[in-house]
Amino acid sequence: MSKTAIIFPGQGSQKVGMANDLYEQDEVATSILNQAQQALDFDILETMFTDSEEKLGQTENTQPALLTHSIALFNALNELNADYTMGHSLGEYASLVASNVLKFEDAVKIVRKRGQLMAEAFPNGVGSMAAVLGLDYEEVDAICKQLSTEEEIIEPANINSPGQIVVSGHKTLIDQLVAEGKSLGAKRVLPLAVSGPFHSSMMQVIKDDFASFIDQFEWRDAQYPVVQNVHAKGETDANVIKANMIEQLYSPVQFIDSTQWLIEQGVDQFIEIGPGKVLSGLIKKINRDVKVTSIQTLEDVKGWNEND
Repeated sequence: MSKTAIIFPGQGSQKVGMANDLYEQDEVATSILNQAQQALDFDILETMFTDSEEKLGQTENTQPALLTHSIALFNALNELNADYTMGHSLGEYASLVASNVLKFEDAVKIVRKRGQLMAEAFPNGVGSMAAVLGLDYEEVDAICKQLSTEEEIIEPANINSPGQIVVSGHKTLIDQLVAEGKSLGAKRVLPLAVSGPFHSSMMQVIKDDFASFIDQFEWRDAQYPVVQNVHAKGETDANVIKANMIEQLYSPVQFIDSTQWLIEQGVDQFIEIGPGKVLSGLIKKINRDVKVTSIQTLEDVKGWNEND
């Protein structure tokens, strides 16, 4: 029997003007956008709709903006029957809202704090990330071990698709890998526009502050299994999910294994909800036979709701 997974993108998919097409045009989406505005300590709608790319790109702003856009789209869709949910990195929080683990207004506060802690721990210029193309995980891992020193580290951080592994760590080593990547065997190494060493062991410095912050919110058992980044399996237990979200801060995103686990459970349709089509492209590289749908705009929502 056909099964469906709903998936949500992470940082890198944001752009100024995001969700502007939904605002005041779709009642359900507008309600989510307004809830975010009320829940947060800054003008998120101005940041999403009209501020500079630089301001939107600051992780404490990017994270709530992407979560809000994804959930505005998700809630606007009629008759969305899912068997599983999954998100990439920050997108995992949208999957928790979709699975009813967290209330939206709690999740948006959590990801705002997550971004603030990340930004405070690593001022701009200390940490960074880059995508390594054309090598597999073992090859990238070996290069990282070769480049790392006692003082500075570089590690695999997002295991995205065969031939695309994102690394994270000290910016000096990231820059070195970008410069020397071809001579080390990579097709290309592309620096990412991020402000910190996300999903590397460097992020362990914020885990205690983050853990105590998220304790104040209600975490419920999942309505549909959430396939978690840290171990690539579906979970429904609230306490397990919560513990994994703390570990997720400093652990690699196991996207290949997560996608393959879903396919092994019988999933043959993936619906990506949020700006961009990054995950759709990755999934097609992992398995060409599955169906992938992307919902990014008001037009996509209308098309889905009319055909449903």
